Amino acid sequence: MVTVGSEQQAAEGIPFGRGGHWWESRLREEFIPLDVQVSRSDLCGGFTASVGRRSLDDFGLVDLSCDPCSGKRTSTQVSDATEDWVVLIAIRSGREALTRAGETILVGAGDVVLWDTRNEAEFEVLEAIRSINLLIPRSALAEVSGRAWPAFGGALNRDSPSVRLLVSYLSMLDDSLAELPESAISAARNATLELFDGAVSQTIGTGDAVGSVALRLSIDAWIDGHLSDPSLSLTAVAAAHAVSARTVQRVFGQTGETFNGTIRARRLARAREELRRTNGSITSIATRWCFSDASHFSRLFKERFGTSPAAFRSRKMQS
Repeated sequence: MVTVGSEQQAAEGIPFGRGGHWWESRLREEFIPLDVQVSRSDLCGGFTASVGRRSLDDFGLVDLSCDPCSGKRTSTQVSDATEDWVVLIAIRSGREALTRAGETILVGAGDVVLWDTRNEAEFEVLEAIRSINLLIPRSALAEVSGRAWPAFGGALNRDSPSVRLLVSYLSMLDDSLAELPESAISAARNATLELFDGAVSQTIGTGDAVGSVALRLSIDAWIDGHLSDPSLSLTAVAAAHAVSARTVQRVFGQTGETFNGTIRARRLARAREELRRTNGSITSIATRWCFSDASHFSRLFKERFGTSPAAFRSRKMQS
């Protein structure tokens, strides 16, 4: 917890005109880069905020609380980002106004909001707020079959059973994640992704024609059944669905994905599960999931999950 008042300002070098500078640094480290402003009156009264992030494999689970302030995600921050995140924000207490694409919504305790960090956004905390935030790399969504993912933004139906289940699960994870053995982390991560998929399914397809959504569902199912086939290709998928390769590319492009990127993400996810569950050699696993060699596989694996296959397996064996 960090508390800033008139005495600590000088020590921290926080100018009144931009009193959120220190808070920006904390958010950049633990959450998402944002421009933040704290008013002179808030600083004089004592500004309190905290943020803490824990890892769930490549996901992040962030507890965040702060007194009233305002800020935004700028176009520069969007263009400079090295990772695109989909963020689910579950408000535990307080109120804030969120603005995206010129539309402002007011959210409070019990509300659940989605935000795609590829989009600019603004926020204003109206009453001291506390939230739990799930950060999912957008690339991970390709692992969920049978789903065409749009750009995200706006509130979910807080009364939906699937939304309530996800929020309850995140609260449980928040309380117990530090106690989970390493061997259980991947399973918890995958369960979180499946629950997320169910919670947002009501928003899928709103921007696409029904025919495109149906085609994508069919393609996803077909791909999942052929991931270990080295002949899996854009032309093979197109032929199996009696459409052109350009049509397949267009269907993936509607959700900001690429065909090759989706195949790679799903194969890496299958390989990681095999590393966790079996004693097969890294070379044999790389071959089974159609990577050209162990070195190529290891490089892609580390880029995707932040650790090498050998280090990932070693960590599982030690837990």
